[in-house]
Amino acid sequence: MRIGEIWPFLLPGLLLQLLMQILCIVESVRKDKRNTLHRILYILSIAFFGLAAIAFYLLRAEKTPPRDTTDAEVERANHLTIKGIFFLLLIAYQVMGLHMLAENAGTPVYNPLLWLLTISFLIMLLYNLLPETKRLISEPILPMLQLILCIPIQYLDVSGDNLFLSIIAGFSAINHASLPRARVYGIGALGAYLLGSTARTVSLSQSADMSDLVRYFFVNTIVVLLALLAFYTLKKQMITSVRLESAIRTVHEQSEKLKGLAVVEERNRIAAEMHDTVGHTLTAAVLALEAAEGLVSEPQAAQKLHQGKEQVRRGLSELRASVRLVRAGSETDFAAALSQLVQEIRSDTGLDIHIVMESEIALPPLQAGILLSVVKECATNAIRHGHATGADILIGEHNGQLRFAFTDNGFGTDAIKSGSGLSIMQERIQSVGGTLELESAPGEGFTISLMIPVVQGKKDAE
Repeated sequence: MRIGEIWPFLLPGLLLQLLMQILCIVESVRKDKRNTLHRILYILSIAFFGLAAIAFYLLRAEKTPPRDTTDAEVERANHLTIKGIFFLLLIAYQVMGLHMLAENAGTPVYNPLLWLLTISFLIMLLYNLLPETKRLISEPILPMLQLILCIPIQYLDVSGDNLFLSIIAGFSAINHASLPRARVYGIGALGAYLLGSTARTVSLSQSADMSDLVRYFFVNTIVVLLALLAFYTLKKQMITSVRLESAIRTVHEQSEKLKGLAVVEERNRIAAEMHDTVGHTLTAAVLALEAAEGLVSEPQAAQKLHQGKEQVRRGLSELRASVRLVRAGSETDFAAALSQLVQEIRSDTGLDIHIVMESEIALPPLQAGILLSVVKECATNAIRHGHATGADILIGEHNGQLRFAFTDNGFGTDAIKSGSGLSIMQERIQSVGGTLELESAPGEGFTISLMIPVVQGKKDAE
């Protein structure tokens, strides 16, 4: 068998391989984002191994699962894998076709077999490479025509290996089709093999042992059946896998949306409760203090009532600000809020507080509110129990942990007793995953140190 005898079958395959290699190399040079070494290796692999390297690349290419779970979207998501499988089938078809021609060389059926294989090969190319809108023949006709050509090919072949060509033709029809049509093509491939093999068995029944022919016929039929069934199951599994990934992603997105809605709803509920209960209570307290202020004649008592009224009003203002923060759900300017709180403590109590902030910190409302309440409690304890006149606040951030320390110049003590204020403070710190430590000694003041995880710098938060 010479090259000139098989050129109708060999030429389309060689031209296709050269064209695909050129296109993939050009695509790699223009758009490939890999580094230079990987790109050179990829181009060399295509140049030396041809369609095999392209098929390997397509099978390993990442696919983005579709947002929609319709069959059309799922089929579109599998297009790279389908192309990779097709190129492997193309190589297998060429190899088996050349093997069949070599086995039939010199026989009277060689020429018709050559043209049948060539026509079947061209139909396979048209069906898998051209879009359906650009074909002259509609989709169902091309794969069925290729399967029908398997009947005379099997009848004429004397090598006995024609079942592999029928399997490859069936794989090609199933690979490119939608799932409902793939089932029909699989049945059609099996039917075409049975017709051709039956005709070949009947023609050989006079020159060979019938029992051997029947045994050979049934064994090959089982091989073809299992191969087609396995490939159809693989295609179905691929489509199911993509559809499942799409469904899982959709469920995850909906879950995140529901989680966000639940957070907003709970935030609004808490804000409403704060406004309707504590806010109304403080408003009533302000009115009562104003009424009492008008009834008291002693200047000092009136002054204390006025001071208490202003403190309640300030608390009401802070409560309203907290309600706004909770409803907004955004990060508060902790540094500004801390500075304002320290100024209010100085004007109300006379405690001289200095702040040392190593870096600008952006905190969510929950953590910011806890730290501000800690400052209030520490200032109250420093004045009430330690009779302090000054205090220092140190705030820093390290490895995602906020470090906070409040140190006063009070009397100090060697026996620290945790009252209700310190206990509540510790519970609130632990509720956000933080730790609290207390240090004191007679004559050395009192120090409260705490750490809160998951802290963002201001630039990161922005």
